[in-house]
Amino acid sequence: MGDQKSKNKHPSSRKDIEKKLAEQLSGRVDLSPEEIERGVGRFIQRSRESLGGTEIKPPYRRPTWYDTFFNLIHERTISNVSLEFIKHNIISAKSEAYKFKNGLRFLDFIDQRGNSTATLEKLRVTGEDFTRNLAEVIQKAYADLFSTIVVERAKPDSVINYMIERYGYSRPLAEEATVLFVYFCTKANISMSEELKAFRVKTEQRQKKSERVVRKIAKPESRLEPEYDESFATLKFDEFSFAVKKDLAAIKFAKSQINALLDYLTMKLSEEEKDKTR
Repeated sequence: MGDQKSKNKHPSSRKDIEKKLAEQLSGRVDLSPEEIERGVGRFIQRSRESLGGTEIKPPYRRPTWYDTFFNLIHERTISNVSLEFIKHNIISAKSEAYKFKNGLRFLDFIDQRGNSTATLEKLRVTGEDFTRNLAEVIQKAYADLFSTIVVERAKPDSVINYMIERYGYSRPLAEEATVLFVYFCTKANISMSEELKAFRVKTEQRQKKSERVVRKIAKPESRLEPEYDESFATLKFDEFSFAVKKDLAAIKFAKSQINALLDYLTMKLSEEEKDKTR
């Protein structure tokens, strides 16, 4: 009886909150209290989901992170995987460490507190036993994908579109999630189509584009040429031109803006280079 009362307590208290909020807002908007109450209920539900109620999505980013992790669990017993552990042993960037930790949770290697699970313990073996156990893990973690797509005959776009539609990933993230799925299947010796096996994120194309940008920036020397209005000068850079007033304050401001843009591009290219080496 006590358990039943405790179960009913939370819904009624939530309903009371919704009603009180609706009453407070009813005088401020042109809606009925009932409409406001329904809206408040939806808002509370979305808030609960954003705070952890939503399912964990498939991992994406770098297969090399998981190679490193598998090597670590073969070298020693790991009982807890914290962000600090990940930052010191797998990937130093905090935002990337979060992504990797969520990937471990998706695979059921750790629980919400980072404690290792029985699933992870099964992967401490090596050789064929490791391959067989990993196959069981992947089949279970990606069960919905395997029940939706016949991976033995699938094209890469089938898996990419599945990641987009099922989990709301953008195209680039869906591609990275697909690459990681292919990586796990390959490591676990799970049958896939040849097209899927050969799929890689188009990092080569992105890299070539970055190199073209660098070459374009470094290619011509900028030159200052006077225009018909003697109070202005034009800075020409390849096909790009920038007019600046011949005023010390204006020139300093223009210089700060251009330097900020170049610093941003330099930082982004440096991050891409670091990611490729990990």
